[in-house]
Amino acid sequence: MKTLITTVLWLVLALGARAVMANKMDCGETVFDDEQTVPATAAQVLAACGEPTSKEGGQWVYQRPGQFTKILQFDSDGNLQSITDQPGGA
Repeated sequence: MKTLITTVLWLVLALGARAVMANKMDCGETVFDDEQTVPATAAQVLAACGEPTSKEGGQWVYQRPGQFTKILQFDSDGNLQSITDQPGGA
């Protein structure tokens, strides 16, 4: 019984960590999620969100006053791979 409880607790922790890792970014009515089944493309993000504050290779940074700074990482094909929150905002 103790083993079952331990296993269940580890599973809950793992699933909770997975939920925390997924990040989102909203641009008006469009929401981008780095866990989408079909990844968003750089062109889709650009059309919905406009030019990022900075671009360096496949990394785009969006800074918005009073919000988390969003760092978007794209692969070499231009598909969104991850969204990272950074406290602050210019």
